[in-house]
Amino acid sequence: MKKWYQEPFFDRSSWIYENLMHLNLSAEEALVVLMINYLNEKHLKITNDILCKRTGLSFEHLDRVIGLLCSKKYLDIKATSKTVSFQLDGLFESEMAKREASVTPTLFDAFETEFGRPLNQTEMQFLSDWMKEFDSKLILYALKEASMYRSLNMNYIARILENWSMHGITSTMVEEGKHLGRKKNS
Repeated sequence: MKKWYQEPFFDRSSWIYENLMHLNLSAEEALVVLMINYLNEKHLKITNDILCKRTGLSFEHLDRVIGLLCSKKYLDIKATSKTVSFQLDGLFESEMAKREASVTPTLFDAFETEFGRPLNQTEMQFLSDWMKEFDSKLILYALKEASMYRSLNMNYIARILENWSMHGITSTMVEEGKHLGRKKNS
């Protein structure tokens, strides 16, 4: 059974335009979403090179935007031995995806601010994986802890989170200082 947004009469482009303010997209993210939607509607091939050329974004900037769209669950990239498809079904899926998207930029922004630069694809994947396993507050506290020790790298932050998880430390415990005195990383 087709979902409402898969019906032939449904105008995805119009829906995206009408709901841009609710999707929490940056200007670049909106541009990439609209371009992917356009290329899909026209049944045209989509590659990073084509997206760079059509959007005017650099490869690195496009890579970052695609990573953010994937982490927000708006974009799903599926690869087979013969094709790669860029699917935007997550835009239409649920209110839950929209709520998660409002949390995601905050974490990404915090990391980029603390690191003093945009996150690369690998770092975004780390963060995306952590968001599935840990409370957002706990991830932010681990970032602050790493910053205090001037060890701003994802592996160090991962060790902090793993250690806290192993010792049952929660964000509330960190807020109350109950995590102090425990070994912070391996």
